[in-house]
Amino acid sequence: MPTQRRLSTVLIILVLFSSLTPLAAWGPHPVITKAALDVLPDAEKWQQALGPENFAKLTAYCWLPDQKGEDMKAYYGDDYLLFRAHPNYTEHVMPMAMNAVGPYFRRALQALRTEDPVNAARQMGPLIHFVEDILAPPHARPYCPHHNDLEYWVDNKKIIIAGYQPLLLGRTDDEALAALQKRLSELVPLSAKRADEALPLVSAPNPDRSKVEPIILESALDAARIAADTIHTVLTLGLAPQPVGAGLKGIVTAPEFPMRNDHGARVILLDSDFGTLANTDAGKSASGAWQGSYEFHNLPAGQYRIMAYRTAARAIISEPVTLKIGETARMDFALLPTEPPGNIIENPDAAIAYLPNNRPDRWRVALAITPTWSSSSADINPKLSYRCGAALKYPNARVTFVFWAEDEKKGGPPIEVKLLEGQLKPEEKIVTPSLGHQLVTVRVETDKPLAETIERVWVIPVTQEAGGQTK
Repeated sequence: MPTQRRLSTVLIILVLFSSLTPLAAWGPHPVITKAALDVLPDAEKWQQALGPENFAKLTAYCWLPDQKGEDMKAYYGDDYLLFRAHPNYTEHVMPMAMNAVGPYFRRALQALRTEDPVNAARQMGPLIHFVEDILAPPHARPYCPHHNDLEYWVDNKKIIIAGYQPLLLGRTDDEALAALQKRLSELVPLSAKRADEALPLVSAPNPDRSKVEPIILESALDAARIAADTIHTVLTLGLAPQPVGAGLKGIVTAPEFPMRNDHGARVILLDSDFGTLANTDAGKSASGAWQGSYEFHNLPAGQYRIMAYRTAARAIISEPVTLKIGETARMDFALLPTEPPGNIIENPDAAIAYLPNNRPDRWRVALAITPTWSSSSADINPKLSYRCGAALKYPNARVTFVFWAEDEKKGGPPIEVKLLEGQLKPEEKIVTPSLGHQLVTVRVETDKPLAETIERVWVIPVTQEAGGQTK
């Protein structure tokens, strides 16, 4: 391999894995969120509105921004991280992190007002995360050394704010958001000062953690209090009675998502800010098929085209549907399988481009010597083999399948499998990953737009049928 090409490949791999692997995170996120939930007024009311399970899961959903690009089994992290008002990831350190607060605040309110409790609870997670992250000392003082220590050196058992009375930050969306941003801006310098105070202690030859923990704890307690204010405000405003709007509901059926048939389907109202996830209907999915339900309420009246999409299935866009105030329209979707069936790569033909960032959904581009597109990662079963293939529109493209482990030290280095260059006819290879590998990503090097480069790419698990034949 020429040196220039080798450097290009190394750069691409670094960009790919840095974008998919979370940086060090504010370690006690769930503990901070739990402390905030424990002091909420009207907690029983909110549990009843969201459902006790969804309410409790806020301590898990607050991790979502650290799970960008990840498959979360029943959904993708990006289902709740990327939308029209926030089409790209935001860095978690100041001052960039503050840019995420407004979009996630408004999106959480929208979900509470227009979607079901499952989706509303998940959509609150990114807002809670960034509110807490901004006050982590190494996020308030960005790019400082000893990032992990300045986040994790805290006694989680002491993150308790019993007796705190959460504040309602405003009576309107705009008023509340402005107050939240002001409070965060006032607290950030205190966390930055704590980072400066703790850093010499952490970087000492034999650091004494007991001297650092009380410093970091102060920021964790600040984060818990403002998280309580935020959750209290968002629930109060988001679940307040709304003017009667239009409704939309329906059922989505789809072919099997191999080994992952509990995964939801996206339902998007095109050219609008509204979207949700159809969640699996328990007991309604027959063998080899899937069924899920979705529902919107309090939508503005108007005419909409609706797109439904699920991994391993082709997207469908409806004819225009008119929604009327006080009425609930019904729109069911029967999705067809991808070609070839069973493809675990999402948006494999790059045809879905819902977000206004000039790129296909679930793909990101790294600019090296040749621009390189990387698909979102897909979970794999390392005990199986996989059919990896592509059909191209542009023969000069280079397609590579990367099987990798989240922890390379435990799972081993990535396996890269390249297809032949310079041909348009479909090509496929059978790949057996290492037992330590958990994920696969497709990489496409091209100097053309992705949709003009690939007809489709695919990764399909090879399973054994009775009699030993493969399918």
